[in-house]
Amino acid sequence: MQSYIKNYLALLNVQKTTSDYHYISELQQAHLTHFSFSSSNVLLKKPLSLEPAALFERLINQRLGGYCFEHNKIFYLALQALGYTVRPLLGRVMLNGDSSNGRSHRLTLLTLNEKQYVIDVGFGVACPRLLIDLQNKEIVNDQAFEYQLSQEYDYSTSYRLTQLSPEPAKVLYRFDLREVTEADCEIAHFYSHQHPQAAFVNNLVVARVTAKQRKLIRNLTYLIIDNASSQEVAIDIKTSKQLYQLCNEQFAVGLSVSEASELFGFLQDKQK
Repeated sequence: MQSYIKNYLALLNVQKTTSDYHYISELQQAHLTHFSFSSSNVLLKKPLSLEPAALFERLINQRLGGYCFEHNKIFYLALQALGYTVRPLLGRVMLNGDSSNGRSHRLTLLTLNEKQYVIDVGFGVACPRLLIDLQNKEIVNDQAFEYQLSQEYDYSTSYRLTQLSPEPAKVLYRFDLREVTEADCEIAHFYSHQHPQAAFVNNLVVARVTAKQRKLIRNLTYLIIDNASSQEVAIDIKTSKQLYQLCNEQFAVGLSVSEASELFGFLQDKQK
C-alpha cells in the first residue's frame, strides 16, 4: 500500500511548502484535475472492488475513472497515510430535491488544528474544489461557483451543502457526523453500482474539474463550463468514435474502442 500511495502522491506532484490546510487543499485540487469521475465501469459491469490495492490499480494506475466510493476512499487513504486525522462520512444526494434519499455519497471528515472540514473529490462536475469548514456558514467562492454550508433545522450535527451559483441554486447533498464504517460504505457502494434503479446503472456520467473548466458527459451530451464566467457550451455526441475520443482525450478515462461502442449502443437504446 505504501508504494501505491507514494506513486499516487508523486502523480499529484504537490509539494508541502505552506500550512497543512493549504497542502491538503492543493492535493484535493490536483486529484480533481488528474482523475476523472466516471460511471463507465458501472455500465460496463466491471468488478468494482473497494479493496485498496484493486482501487489504486483501477483508478490511479489504469486511469479507468470512478465515482465517490472510489475517489474519496483513495483520498482518505492518502491523508491517513500522511498522518492526518480523517474518517468517512455518508451523505444523501439531493439533486432530485428529495431529502429522504438513501445515503449514497461518500465524503471525508478531516480534523485539523481542532477544526473540522469536509473534503470531497467525488461529486462529479459540481464537486467543490475547496475544503468545507463546518464552522463557517459564509458563502465560499471558487470563481463563478459559490457554495454554502448550512445546518439542518433541529439537528445540531446535520448539514446540507448548497451550490448557490451558477443559478439555479441547488442543494448537492446533506450529511451528518455519525459513525460510518467501511462496511457501511460497501453496502452503499453495492446499491450504487448494482441496483437496477441506481443512477449510475442507468446513466453515463463522466466529469473532470480543473482550475479553468468543468467538463461533463451526461449520456450523449458533452458540456464544457467555464469556471470564471460559468458560460456553457453543449455538444451532442453522435458516434461511438466521438465518445471514445472525448473520454480518452478530454477526461483521460481509458476506454477501449469496443467499450465506447458498447456504451454508445446502450445510450442510443436509452433514447428510443
